[in-house]
Amino acid sequence: MIRTALLLGICLMVLSCVNQPTNRSANKRMAEELVQRHLNLGVGYLRNGDLPRAKEKLNKALAIDPKNGMANSALGLVFATEGENELAEQYFKKSVRYDSDSARVRNRYGAFLFAEKRYHEAVEQLSKASENTFYENRSNVFENLGVAYARIGELENADHAFSRAIRLNSEQPRALLELGEIRFEQLNYVEARDLLLRHTQVANRSPKSLWLCIRVARIFDNNDDEASCVVTLEGTFPGSDEYQQYKESL
Repeated sequence: MIRTALLLGICLMVLSCVNQPTNRSANKRMAEELVQRHLNLGVGYLRNGDLPRAKEKLNKALAIDPKNGMANSALGLVFATEGENELAEQYFKKSVRYDSDSARVRNRYGAFLFAEKRYHEAVEQLSKASENTFYENRSNVFENLGVAYARIGELENADHAFSRAIRLNSEQPRALLELGEIRFEQLNYVEARDLLLRHTQVANRSPKSLWLCIRVARIFDNNDDEASCVVTLEGTFPGSDEYQQYKESL
C-alpha cells in the first residue's frame, strides 16, 4: 500500500513537471498568435487609411509583446502618416532595436529618414536592409537605396544599387528610369534608350520619363517620339520642373 502511494506520488510529480513546460509553451504560442492577429488587423486598417483603428490594434499587439519589431515599425508608420514625426521616430528606433535583422523594419525606417531629407542616415538603414538575401522585396530596398545615394551625389553607388534592383526584378520601375538617367549622363545613349523603353512598358508616364524621352529622341533624331513626349509633357504636366527644363532647352 505504501509502495503504491509512493509510486502514485512520483507519477503525479512527473506529470506536473511535464505539464508545466507544456502549458507555458502553449500559452506562449497563443500569445504569439494573438500578437500576429492584432498586427495583421492593424496593418490592414493602416492600408485602408483607418488610423485610429490601426493604432488600437497595434497598441494591443504591443501590450502583449512590447518588443515586437514589426508592431513598433507599423505604429511608426501610423504616426508618420499623421505627421507626428518625433513619435514615429521613437517607434522606428524601437523596431530596429528589437528586430535589427528585419529588412522590412529597416526599409521602413530608411524610407522615413529619406522623407525627412536625412539621406545619409537613410543610406545606413537601407544598406543594412539590403544585406538580407532572403527578403522578398529586396529589389525595392535596392531601388530606395539607389535613390538615397543619388540624393547625396554618390552616383557610382546609386548605379550599383539600381543595377542590383533590376537584376533582382527586371520590371523594377523607378530603378529602370533612374538608371536610364544615369546612362544618359554617361553618354551611353543606347542603354539609356533601352532602359527607358523597359520603364514605359511597366509604368505610367511621368514628367521625368517624358523629359528623358525627349532628350533620347533628340539624340537619335526621332522626331515622332520627341513630338509625342512633348505633347504629353505639356498637356499633362505643364507645371512640372521637367516641362520648364524642356522650354529652357529650346
